[in-house]
Amino acid sequence: MWLYQDGKVVQRAYSPEELRKKAEAEKVRRLAEAEAAIAPLARAVKRDIATDEEQKRLDAWELYSVLVSRVDTASPDWPEKPE
Repeated sequence: MWLYQDGKVVQRAYSPEELRKKAEAEKVRRLAEAEAAIAPLARAVKRDIATDEEQKRLDAWELYSVLVSRVDTASPDWPEKPE
């Protein structure tokens, strides 16, 4: 975010707490995205109708979900999202 300060346009500096809150929101967003991808794949596996590709995608999304859940929002290092 940018702001006008002392006659100049400067980038806003966020406090550590603001950065942590932004990271928490990002974590929630990423976990929701992962759960949305996991749900139909898990149903296909549960019904024993999943293809090999669907099983691989489910494994990748579940791993991603676990890794995101472990991210320290004080110093976030986000895992790569599955394809």
